[in-house]
Amino acid sequence: MDDEFDTREIEMAAQEMIFVERKLDREIGYNFWKKYVASAFWSQISTPINLTITFLTAITTAQAQTDTLIPQTLYSQVAIVSLIITTLNTFFRPHTQYATSTEYLSKWNDLGVQFEKQYYSRKTQYPEICNRIDEYKKLHDEVNNLRKAEGANTVNFITDLIFYICYNTCIRKHKRWLDMDKKAEREAAESYTKYSVIQKQKRLILHTKSLRNLVSEQTNTIVKGDDDTISEKSTSSSEQKSETQQHVV
Repeated sequence: MDDEFDTREIEMAAQEMIFVERKLDREIGYNFWKKYVASAFWSQISTPINLTITFLTAITTAQAQTDTLIPQTLYSQVAIVSLIITTLNTFFRPHTQYATSTEYLSKWNDLGVQFEKQYYSRKTQYPEICNRIDEYKKLHDEVNNLRKAEGANTVNFITDLIFYICYNTCIRKHKRWLDMDKKAEREAAESYTKYSVIQKQKRLILHTKSLRNLVSEQTNTIVKGDDDTISEKSTSSSEQKSETQQHVV
């Protein structure tokens, strides 16, 4: 009964461990890719806008100093475009959005690395499984605290829409944190299986060759023995004939 109770405890602990493990895998992967898409989006927006503002500001400043750099009508258009872009940059704050998304992206990446350390510990004994569950729960508390720290200020419906499209298309096979690692594990297992099959085939071929050589040696021994027996018989028959001829004489 004690063994059955221990086995039941181990099974329940293993089920809880797998549940928390999958939950962490999904949540860390989801939030990491969400911040990754947001960072990539704001990076592609903020850099061109800042360069454009810098370029237009330089032109307007030079025109204000010389009055001969560009025609006055073109100068007015450049000033209007510069004003519009500057206003949009101030309102949407792409550089600030990029910096914030990158900061949280780094934090989610750190949580993912911590999760990997626990996942690859490969503990199977009951006390080790319980300890691993405790570590998972501590990590899950950190995940919840990070989600709270992000707050509603980091929510952007444009980047969320882009992320939703990417999440269901280009990254749908890699949207969990360990998807790439699990793919590598499957490929490694397949490679090891192929390697094992090849080694078994090689051993079978060597064993077959050994059997053939053994059979060949035994056959040669038997044939040689038969030849020796025949020669002995022919020798004895010759001796008998010579003795018979001597008696007759």
